[in-house]
Formats: sequence, C-alpha cells, structure tokens
Amino acid sequence: MTVRYVLNCYNTTITVKQEDDSLGQYDVNIQSNNSPFGSGNTLFSAHSEEQAVRIANQLCSFYALARENGYYLKGKAFTKPDRRDILAEEVLSFERSNEDMHALLAGA
Repeated sequence: MTVRYVLNCYNTTITVKQEDDSLGQYDVNIQSNNSPFGSGNTLFSAHSEEQAVRIANQLCSFYALARENGYYLKGKAFTKPDRRDILAEEVLSFERSNEDMHALLAGA
C-alpha cells in the first residue's frame, strides 16, 4: 500500500491510499487521531488519484460541517440522534458545494 495524500481534519486523519496490486483504485480512508494504531475506515474508492484527493478534501469539509451540526461518524454513516443517518457514500459519490452539504444536513 502506498499513501498518496494525507490531510489532518478535525480530530481525524484522512488519507488517499493506493494498493500496490491495484493500480487503478485509490481508497479514501479516515482514521481517528485517538486510535492511531487502528487501520481506519475506507469510505470511498476512486478511479484516479486526482478524484480521490478531491473527495478527501470534500470529506474533510463535510466532516467538519457535520460535527458542527451535532453529527458524528459511526462506521460509514454520519449519525445524529433523531435524524436519519447520512451515508458517507451519499456525501462523496459526486462533488458537492458548501450549499449542497448544508442542504444535505438540513434535509436529513
């Protein structure tokens, strides 16, 4: 595995990793800084490094916004009591503006 990109975000580290035997897949992974020895959680796979880096940055933006609105990441979903879960794949499946991210949180 080769780490292609690292982003410190809130209380997590977001990485883009490429498996050595998978030249066409880049995994966007998030790991809590509170458990640095864990392997983290792969939330999305992209077909290019550029796409994966954009998605990693979008994940950081959404994660920070979600935290400000009372959500936390549990597994592969953003969770808040009395609100529907927002799957990470739903957030990351295409590029979203800040307004889109706010609307997604408001509509949950």
